[in-house]
Amino acid sequence: MARFEKGNSKGNRFTKDNQPENPGRKPKIFSILKKKYGINLASNGTFTQSQIIDLLQSLLSVDIRQTTALNLSLNNDMKKIAEQIRNGETPDALSKDEVISQVFVALSQAINRETSKGESYTIRWIIEYLFGKATQPIEGDVNAQVTTTNNVDLSALSTEELLQYNSLLEKISMKKDGKK
Repeated sequence: MARFEKGNSKGNRFTKDNQPENPGRKPKIFSILKKKYGINLASNGTFTQSQIIDLLQSLLSVDIRQTTALNLSLNNDMKKIAEQIRNGETPDALSKDEVISQVFVALSQAINRETSKGESYTIRWIIEYLFGKATQPIEGDVNAQVTTTNNVDLSALSTEELLQYNSLLEKISMKKDGKK
């Protein structure tokens, strides 16, 4: 009986309750900002992906003094909004520029907090989002048995030299067979 035929008790059959882990597709920047930082960009205007990319790129190159000044002015605006809410008034909706400024300040504060702890999660996330994950070299030992007809020891050759040697042998064997 085959491994996955009906009635076979070997193996792990998938049911509606037993499903494999599926990470799905990479979440969009809007979802990440909403879940991780509590910032809902969709509620205040429409933001394009390029605007978010510009924002993240500026985060990596901004002067900390500019961020502090922006943070102070936004804190004053937030104090006014909090006062309006306490008085029972409905605060004005934030403009698109104010929302982007808040995102900028929230992420820069996260970067500042992490760097004071010696961490870099937000910076790493921004860099991976903008440029993609870094390629990781694969290292391994190549243990191949190379046989020669003239009893030459090839163990002193590097991998690149062995590959060149192999291509030369193929070229020689093609000429002997009369093929090109």
